[in-house]
Amino acid sequence: MRGARLGYVDTIRGLAALAVIYFHVADHLVKTGHAGSGLERALFQVLTQSVDLGKVAVVMFFAVSGFVVPYSLDARSRTPVRDFAISRFFRLYPAYWLSIPMGICAFYVALGRDLPVSTVLANLTMLQQFAGIENIIGLYWTLQIELIFYGLCVLLFCAGLLQRTRGLAGAAAVMLAAAVLMALARYHLGKALPVALPLALAIMLWGTLWRRWHVEGHAAARPAALGILALIALAIPVVSVLAYGRDLGFGETWYRYTATYETALLLFALMTTRWRIEAPLLAWLGAVSYGLYLFGPVAQEVVFAAARWAGLVVPGHVLIGAAMLVALAIAAPVHRFVERPCIRLGRRLIAESGIPKGEALWSVARVKPWRVALKPDNRA
Repeated sequence: MRGARLGYVDTIRGLAALAVIYFHVADHLVKTGHAGSGLERALFQVLTQSVDLGKVAVVMFFAVSGFVVPYSLDARSRTPVRDFAISRFFRLYPAYWLSIPMGICAFYVALGRDLPVSTVLANLTMLQQFAGIENIIGLYWTLQIELIFYGLCVLLFCAGLLQRTRGLAGAAAVMLAAAVLMALARYHLGKALPVALPLALAIMLWGTLWRRWHVEGHAAARPAALGILALIALAIPVVSVLAYGRDLGFGETWYRYTATYETALLLFALMTTRWRIEAPLLAWLGAVSYGLYLFGPVAQEVVFAAARWAGLVVPGHVLIGAAMLVALAIAAPVHRFVERPCIRLGRRLIAESGIPKGEALWSVARVKPWRVALKPDNRA
């Protein structure tokens, strides 16, 4: 298993990307009063108001990142941090940059909204939210959390903690404590402090522990993974009540926040153990999932615009299906002609930096007694 690709992780990615599209279309229909009636309306209400299906998918993406990304740090390389930065850059930025002009067309030009050049330039960095500048496409906020996780992985790696179960568990506990303290401050100050950030980082680190137990087979990882999972499950309602227990105009409720995160954790745990699903189509969806995620909001706007232009009243699930197809029509060629060539370019640059020929970036050997040999499977 250690050297094989984990097909069920691709399944999680692919289904999560489709779930984000489903949520955005369903949520739009509910908010605009076009959710139809009967069973479809009831389903949309449950998946947008009782549980946030889109955020369920995002939380599962975070857990997948923890399951996969830390294994891209190559302990054999003379420059592991540099190599990691190169691989992450070529994995994230090229497709992201392509999504920016599409987002400008869909959410600004088509809607007649002004967009300062400074906002566009800031978005090119993927760091715009740290400077308080709006995201051209709303879901970019998750990519900024991803970048912070990369930085955290580097810090833990350099400290020798990323390779240790206790180090991972300790870092996850610190992130959970930060989430609770931030939620407490948010409750008393009435300010939208980003409680989702430390909570997401804790879930990512738990994903790494979960991988160490279920894939790498480290005995010590079992109690650590279960312990951190229990702490997260207990912390979520506390954070939810403190951060969203009263109406502060943030558009969230404590019960939906709790149900969303708990559902995501349960689904991820099941889909990496008892409910492992592997199929060629789902593996392909996993491969193009980054593009599906980035271009899903653009596809949604294209479908809505087409329906308005044609004057059609279309059932909600037909619109959802159409949005998914449009997103696939964009994501598939982007994956083939942008993502894959750029990933290969990154690997060539890394290979030229000193890793012996024929040895992959994601294969890690034991180089020091305290380091654990890691061989990641699914490239993030």
